[in-house]
Amino acid sequence: MPRIACLWVPDLPLCAAVRAEPQLATAPLAVVQAGDLGGRAHVLAATPAAFGVERGQTLAEARAICPALVHRQASAERERAAAQGAVEAAAAVSPRFEEASRGLVYLDADGLGRLFGDDRGVARALVTAAERVGLRAAVGIAAGKSLARLAARAAAPDLSFEVTRHGLGGGAFRVVAPEEQATFLAGLPLLALDLSDELQQTLRRFGLNTVGDVSRLPPGPLAARLGPEGAVLWRLARGEDTAALAPRPSPARFEEGEELEWDVQSIEPLLFVWKALLDRLAQRLRARGLMARELLLQLRLANASWDERTLHLAAPTREVAPLLQLLRLNVEGSPPAAGVTAVRLGVTPVPEVLDQLPLFGARTASPTQLAAAVARLSALVGPDRVGQPVCPDRWAPFAAEVTRFAPPPAPVVPRPPPDGEVALAARALRPPRTAEVRCDAAGTPLLVIGEGALGGRVVASAGPWRTVAEWWTDAPVALDSYDLEVAGGLLLRASRELSSGAWWIEAVYD
Repeated sequence: MPRIACLWVPDLPLCAAVRAEPQLATAPLAVVQAGDLGGRAHVLAATPAAFGVERGQTLAEARAICPALVHRQASAERERAAAQGAVEAAAAVSPRFEEASRGLVYLDADGLGRLFGDDRGVARALVTAAERVGLRAAVGIAAGKSLARLAARAAAPDLSFEVTRHGLGGGAFRVVAPEEQATFLAGLPLLALDLSDELQQTLRRFGLNTVGDVSRLPPGPLAARLGPEGAVLWRLARGEDTAALAPRPSPARFEEGEELEWDVQSIEPLLFVWKALLDRLAQRLRARGLMARELLLQLRLANASWDERTLHLAAPTREVAPLLQLLRLNVEGSPPAAGVTAVRLGVTPVPEVLDQLPLFGARTASPTQLAAAVARLSALVGPDRVGQPVCPDRWAPFAAEVTRFAPPPAPVVPRPPPDGEVALAARALRPPRTAEVRCDAAGTPLLVIGEGALGGRVVASAGPWRTVAEWWTDAPVALDSYDLEVAGGLLLRASRELSSGAWWIEAVYD
């Protein structure tokens, strides 16, 4: 049987709350769930400092037991991000993993010996990976998914409550070796299994209290009395786990979210929330050796709609300060239409990129500083007016377009021209300068009258070179181009439109 590891996060709502607010880890904290249809709120989980507060108590009962109790409402956004952190912890150890439910992840533990040693080393690596993303996990390793989950549950009583800079720590693990499997199952109470209440009561009436009691029964009569559930229970009691691992791909985006207690109308409260979310995202990226290439901002508004914005970064980064500044500039430039009730931040991860600084020459700006400068310019003049020029796939001479800015590649040192040749560079004029050109009877330019110094008597000319293209579009191109040398040594590229006869200067040769 393949070795399967199970990473389980008990009390996920409590872990999610402490992970979002680490300062509450040592306080008497209870996470409560509001009752249905206006019913009374009840406790889901509490920290050890909330002595006497237990799951299922109403908030009023919990406060009567612990007057200094601090409570937080269960947050779907926080739990969603914590569950994704558990998946990332599993992915940091094994590339084959399956998320069965929130806070419950199975992964393939075979073939990890060269990285982490034996099964105990794999389990310790999982506990450490979970603590890096602020989660306290119980880890079990056994031969099969169901047995691995039972091993993780058996490790839960050994969990401790340790405060780390990322959230909660104090994870525990239990490894069930193949030769210990029968002994482990024999003493396991049936209450540790996920069985229906009706089946639990039936087994108690039969006098069965442990998994070992079920394994000693004949399979036929048990299945006849209990049906298919009885047959599955008997196979599990015998250590026969037929559930196969169904690996899932890694998440394409890392997300963190927060629900707000009131409708936020100004930027200052959002900056405080964004800072905390970006800190947690940066920690998750750092734990995996990744960086953010794209930032997605989702704002849930008071009218129940979502305001989604995508921020393309100039270069991959995981620095919090520049990302926070980009968010501020984006929202200040285009405020949401209504108050904000929830915030969700997502980043598209890419492998870590480390730039090598040059040994010689001037020091250039870092990619994050460059991204912040581009964001400031976009906020001032509009995003459509900021970018970098590119050559489009067109036939028109000197055609250019503006696209989203990206850091330029490393400069390439040009090869020197052969002896006797002079390399010229054409400096395009944007937009082209209109001019008046006087020609002889054959159409050869003799005099250029342009703006400023762009003109003079033509000393030498070459051309024309006719271009007829893009006739299938609404703006066809039909022109004759000339290279002209005017008095004083200035070299020009001038073109004449065939349909109108208008002249303009497109470029100057340097």
